[in-house]
Amino acid sequence: MANQRDGEMNPVDATGLCLLSLDGGGVRGLSTLFILKRLMEQLSRERQGSSQQLFKPCEAFDLIGGTGTGGLIAIMLSRLEMDVNECILSYNKIMKAVFGKKQPHSSFKWTSKIQPRFDSETLKSAVEEMLKDKGISKVERFNNENNQRCKVFVCATAQETSSITLLRSYELLSKPNFSATICEAALATSATSFFDPVTIGARQFVEGALGANNPVEEVEGEAANIWCEETGDLKPLVKCFISIGTGNPGKKAINDNMLGFLSDTLVRMVTETERTEKKFIARWAQHFDEKRYFRFNVEQGLQDVALVEYKEQGKIEAATDEYLIHQSQKFRVRDCVIA
Repeated sequence: MANQRDGEMNPVDATGLCLLSLDGGGVRGLSTLFILKRLMEQLSRERQGSSQQLFKPCEAFDLIGGTGTGGLIAIMLSRLEMDVNECILSYNKIMKAVFGKKQPHSSFKWTSKIQPRFDSETLKSAVEEMLKDKGISKVERFNNENNQRCKVFVCATAQETSSITLLRSYELLSKPNFSATICEAALATSATSFFDPVTIGARQFVEGALGANNPVEEVEGEAANIWCEETGDLKPLVKCFISIGTGNPGKKAINDNMLGFLSDTLVRMVTETERTEKKFIARWAQHFDEKRYFRFNVEQGLQDVALVEYKEQGKIEAATDEYLIHQSQKFRVRDCVIA
């Protein structure tokens, strides 16, 4: 199926596609990064005989898609071409700046809008500071039309229609392309009920996790649009498809107190990812059996880590390490790297 698209050689011609999907999950996105670090370390040992110089995810994947803080991580790894260690440091810095100070609580009224719990300007300043550290202008376009070695998109929810909108670092002729800056794309995918909506042009966006907290189906659709738009037959082109979660949220009773529902149950509902995962595995069963599709998600230890608990890095790291050292996960990491 070798072909060229817009003058660019299809990566499938040489290696097959490597795709990465990143769930949203607030500060628990650190678990995503710890899992990805282990994968990059193993890949570096396999390819170089050493993990001292880590492969960057942008060197290993053809497309990365994310939502919420997973979208922010996707931008850092792909558009900014960070290695995982650099991303962990920057991510921690942003989480501490943003979640370290809550907005003053206001009284709850049914006729009032839900007030954001955190300062949106602080999030914007933290993202702009990250760009400055990378030597990138705060008005740099998300899609600067350069030939990026790894494409990236993030999910956001259009406030006007409540539909999922993809903001891309590349253009698709058959899809609408929003002219956003890197900063705007990062804010749009991160703008939960914790923050104000983000305006891009005449449109307003809130977090993509409200509709696609596990964006694995969006990654599948985008890859098909990019590399096999005419046939839509993506599966034969995929060498490795990885989906990484931010920890199993567990099962709890529905909170019937309205304020409790808004602050607790609603958050768990919009961060539920396993239902999407089960449907996806059913459709990709052959790839799962052939060890070309992999899902990594810490099963125990993160249920009680709130989305905004930036001080819980130690607990997140310990739970992720315990998950990864289990023999079954060690085998899956090995199989993933050699796929």
